Amino acid sequence: MKKSVILGCFISLSLSLACSPRLEKMSLPADLELVNQGSEQDSVCISCSHQVVVFHDFDKSSFFVFSSKFRWAEFREEFPEVGFLFYFSGEDRNKLVHELKELDFPFPAFHDPDFRFYHANQLDTVTAKYDVLHSFHLKEGNPIKRAEIGLGQQFIEELELVLAKK
Repeated sequence: MKKSVILGCFISLSLSLACSPRLEKMSLPADLELVNQGSEQDSVCISCSHQVVVFHDFDKSSFFVFSSKFRWAEFREEFPEVGFLFYFSGEDRNKLVHELKELDFPFPAFHDPDFRFYHANQLDTVTAKYDVLHSFHLKEGNPIKRAEIGLGQQFIEELELVLAKK
């Protein structure tokens, strides 16, 4: 009986450790071409203690989630302490620049035509509803949870909760 209880505890512990969020820091390549930068004020905060990092493959999906309908300017104003990092993978740099300008997207973004961010962070192993769009909350460079960027009010509440846990 004792052996089966100990074995059960060991299996439970092993499974909980295997299912826990990844502990290693995300790789944030900063040597990619920065596009959509309006001014020096629009610098990317690679060293911010809290970041929201977004990957998007624009060859396979539209830019709709980056439209003003999703309240990006509001997030920028309400949460200036958060570093928002955007990695856009796709071949046509001019298309990326044009689309972000048309959408009046308020953040600078990296063009990552070789999917360096995606591969360095093994996003192919991350379960997601859509493999063309991934978003994460990072604290000190470590992913702490997925970011629900497409859900306006829920995303604001999520940011407030994550920031309150400093």
